[in-house]
Amino acid sequence: MVRLRYYAIIVMVLMAACGTNTARVTQGPRLIQDVTLAPTTPAPTRQLSPTPTPVNIPIATSENEVPLQIVTIEADFVLVTPTLPPSKTPTITPSVTPTFTPTITPTFPVTSTQRSPQQPTAILAPVTAIVANAIPRVCDSTWFFIQPRPDSCPQSQALTSQATFQIFENGFMLWVRSQDIIYVMYNDGALPTWQAFNDPFVDPTPERTILMTPPPGEYWQPRRGFGEIWLMNPEVRQRIGWAVQQWEDIFSSRVQISTDGTVFVEGPRNDIFMLPPGGRQWTRSGGNFNVP
Repeated sequence: MVRLRYYAIIVMVLMAACGTNTARVTQGPRLIQDVTLAPTTPAPTRQLSPTPTPVNIPIATSENEVPLQIVTIEADFVLVTPTLPPSKTPTITPSVTPTFTPTITPTFPVTSTQRSPQQPTAILAPVTAIVANAIPRVCDSTWFFIQPRPDSCPQSQALTSQATFQIFENGFMLWVRSQDIIYVMYNDGALPTWQAFNDPFVDPTPERTILMTPPPGEYWQPRRGFGEIWLMNPEVRQRIGWAVQQWEDIFSSRVQISTDGTVFVEGPRNDIFMLPPGGRQWTRSGGNFNVP
């Protein structure tokens, strides 16, 4: 009897428990429709990564002792030695090398005197400056003579022609056929010191018959073109005086005029008459002559 009661109590407890679970299941989500899943492609089998290479670490018993054994330790990692990017090669900037200009220091003769090491002294000898000759002027035409060398150039080449020359008391007369000019040069010191006249005598015109009495001595009245100038110009006659030669010298002469107007005429004895413009003082150079 007691056993039956015990079984009844157990059944009641079980029924109470089942009622509680049914209520809980009833209150949860309920299945409305079954869903059939379509077959899918199975996921690929995951491949295991290869077993990493073991890292060997030598073990030594002391600092200076060679390791006696090698212990192998399994590791999940792989030592990767990083590759550094190549270093950029710097571009060399070319440096500008300055050009060295040597400075020439003039050397002077130095006369040294006895001196102590503490006070060096030197005496410079006097230096005489040497000036180089000036470069001669380059002309289109050359002079027909060497001396005197004019500072200017000739206007043209020298003209060569017949000429006549006569000496007077106070000067000279010189006729140049290429120019048909008579040059009168005075020695009286008055100005102008020389004059130029066109030759008034024309062949075959007869000479003037005007005769003048010369002073005592070796004096003569000039003839032809010289005589015409002498008779027609009293001032010329008074300044130059009487001729001291009875006849003219006939020779071949050359004449040139410089760019500044100076006339250079060759005389009968290879001498050169230089007649500057404006009637200034004329000069006679070179030649072989002996005249009063």
